[in-house]
Amino acid sequence: MTQPALKNTKFDEHVDAIEKHKALLEKLHLDSDTHLDEVNNSLKRLTLTLEEYLKVLGIP
Repeated sequence: MTQPALKNTKFDEHVDAIEKHKALLEKLHLDSDTHLDEVNNSLKRLTLTLEEYLKVLGIP
């Protein structure tokens, strides 16, 4: 995969993780029955996708 394609892929993955986390937080706000381990897993996914994107950009 070329550098620009990899950069775009990692960016898209991170944006997707952000959108999913936002939806989960909205669900938690409206329905407190959302399990906090779901929120924790979502935060871990956000962290992972951000780290991968930053590595592609050359930011350690």
